[in-house]
Amino acid sequence: MFRLGTIELERPIALAPMDDVTDLAYRRLCKRFGADLVYTEFTNVEGIVRRVPRSMQKLEMTDDERPVAIQLYGSNGESLAEATKIVEELGPDFIDINCGCWVKKVANRGDGAGLLKDLKRFEQVTRSVVENTTLPVTVKTRLGWDDKSIVVEDVARMLAANGVQALTVHARTRCQGYTGRADWSWFERIKTAAPDLPLLGNGDVETPEDVKRIFEAGVDGVMIGRGAIANPWLFRRSKAYLATGALPPEPELRERVEVCLEHLRAQVELRGERRGVPSFRKLYGNYLKYARNIAHLRRILMTLVEVEPIEALLRQFLEKHENDDLSAGAA
Repeated sequence: MFRLGTIELERPIALAPMDDVTDLAYRRLCKRFGADLVYTEFTNVEGIVRRVPRSMQKLEMTDDERPVAIQLYGSNGESLAEATKIVEELGPDFIDINCGCWVKKVANRGDGAGLLKDLKRFEQVTRSVVENTTLPVTVKTRLGWDDKSIVVEDVARMLAANGVQALTVHARTRCQGYTGRADWSWFERIKTAAPDLPLLGNGDVETPEDVKRIFEAGVDGVMIGRGAIANPWLFRRSKAYLATGALPPEPELRERVEVCLEHLRAQVELRGERRGVPSFRKLYGNYLKYARNIAHLRRILMTLVEVEPIEALLRQFLEKHENDDLSAGAA
């Protein structure tokens, strides 16, 4: 059983926080399809302290997505403390600290995965949050800065000693980014280092079979990132596979199109048409995965800036191709 404060979940599957992906619209969608835990997009504590409108919009939550965490990042102790108090007032179920973002503009200034190069600073960041909230605090990080400085076992022990209630590990180093393969063999060692600290495993979870295998690697929960982008069905299918051992089929084209349009409309409602439609373009490929003859359709979709013609085009495509056999592409 996974326990986090008053939250108790059996083999939870979480939606990873992803910038410009896991906004309110998509979190609610994934929750409906079975995600047990969801997190806001990671937000800089300086933006929270200054109450920058774009930053504060990232922190909007609704009751139907609970349990939900606000994920923040930063390394300035005073800003972390103040931001923690601000986000607690917004009512999340727990607060997650991003200590694993590998992109240069974050890690190279000592935030995110940059903290893996300075464990004293990592501990200070953790304490700045834990000591300024009554909510459970969790951390998401990586194995280490590079393969010569893997420190995740030390990190796990340090976090447990400082009151952190759960740890998520993306089983790559900062220098790997998303290259190579996630090394799930580390999960057993992390659990040995901090046996009472609930552990969520993350990295290269793309199928229900991956979910089962990563649980077998010794984690208490699984977090899905890139594999869940425009693929909310992965939560439903993974839970069914864990429960029955039978692999559910991929969703049919009609469901893919209908959910795609639902997501598009929700994102436009959240961001406005001017921002929402262009930012959605990166998602069409995944939503229409396995469908035939989509190259020309995607080229047109990339040019459209309003919801109405997009919906008309997708429904026309659905009417023409609904009876196509998708099983060959999904195999």
